[in-house]
Amino acid sequence: MSVRAVLLDLYDTLAWTEWPTLRRMLEERSGLSREQLLAAFDRTRHARSIGTYGSVEADLRAVLEAAGHRDEGRAGALAGLVSGFLEDGVHLWDDSIPLLRHLREREISTAVVSNCDHGTRPVVERLGLPEEVDAVVLSFEAGVAKPDPGIYLAALEALGSEPGDAAFVDDQIAYCDGAAALGIRTFQIRRPQAAPIEGAGAAGTHTVISDLRGLPDLL
Repeated sequence: MSVRAVLLDLYDTLAWTEWPTLRRMLEERSGLSREQLLAAFDRTRHARSIGTYGSVEADLRAVLEAAGHRDEGRAGALAGLVSGFLEDGVHLWDDSIPLLRHLREREISTAVVSNCDHGTRPVVERLGLPEEVDAVVLSFEAGVAKPDPGIYLAALEALGSEPGDAAFVDDQIAYCDGAAALGIRTFQIRRPQAAPIEGAGAAGTHTVISDLRGLPDLL
């Protein structure tokens, strides 16, 4: 198969987040325990990922409500905290930009395809990814999230590509499964340094890579 397009996940694939630091800050400011906070984030994950609530503040208000806490003005303060943290709390892996530039040299188009809430657009801009890829498809803007086929198809449409000409890289097996169901070639990245919030799961039929440096040789 000749690969003409590569779709790449953002978090724990192209970038990593100082999540433990942010989690502790949120616990202190919200008054929630670690267990309450994680459970509330999990319960609201899908709705936040498809843009249901409309803003960073509204996303966090939904998290507080899912934890059984009334807002009482805390959502706004937490939104400021998160926005400030994201200014320098998310980092690209060292192999991310070199890979994207190598693929561009090979005339392989690329797209970031991320499940995320309203806090991620500024992160993508700050990291300079719009200048390095051909398309950025964020679930909260697209209104559809992995593993729904719609988000992969939206990325392929933006690149002018078909599933049979594409590859997809993600740390989550369920999201690789979603891409594979469309006929996209899949790679599960399992970085030794990463600790995905959602876990990773066994690779199954997906090709496993430990970083992005070896990907071009596998395409």
